[in-house]
Parts: sequence; C-alpha cells; structure tokens
Amino acid sequence: MVSIREAVLVSGTLKGMSHQVPCMVRAVKVSLPNLDILKWVRADIANAPSELPDGAYNVSFEGRTIKVKKIAGNWETGEV
Repeated sequence: MVSIREAVLVSGTLKGMSHQVPCMVRAVKVSLPNLDILKWVRADIANAPSELPDGAYNVSFEGRTIKVKKIAGNWETGEV
C-alpha cells in the first residue's frame, strides 16, 4: 500500500496568553488514498503576529488542536 506525504500551509488559530489570533501552520500530512485515511505527522507555526508574548498556546487547524510554546520569540510545537 502506498502512502502520500504532503507538506501544506493551512490557516489556524492561536489561543493563549489572553490572545486569540489567526496564524499559518506548516503541516505535513500522510494519507492512504485507498483507505481514505489521513494523519497529521508534523505541524509548525509558519506565520503569527510577532507581538505575541512568550508563553503557552494552543493552535487549532484542520480539526486538530495541539499545544505550542513561544520561547524567546521562537515557536516550539508539541505532538500532533
């Protein structure tokens, strides 16, 4: 069975630190077309407002929500 791996840019929403703002998420999805199965295997914040303070956030995209952190101005992502 063949899987298809795609890197995509999708819109998302960051929530946390008293903020809720739109963002862009660079994600990798793997699909098994014959079984109609889709799994997100990686997600990184690609574009978010730079003025957001460091701290813990949730990012929601494509029906998924993951925990992320902004530390020293850089985004660290958790498990998808």
